[in-house]
Amino acid sequence: MPTSLDWTRGAGAGEPVPCVICGQPAICRSPKGTAVHKVCAEAWVEQQEQTRKAVA
Repeated sequence: MPTSLDWTRGAGAGEPVPCVICGQPAICRSPKGTAVHKVCAEAWVEQQEQTRKAVA
């Protein structure tokens, strides 16, 4: 099941700056104010979960 993050309390949109994951311009901001695409963040979380399962 794909990860879906709840960004209803996100910092909103801002000027395009590089996404911390893919480097492409992003106007989205994480709840902590970091420029990141929601889809990039969800893929990163999913990858981390898969890594933890593989190690366990």
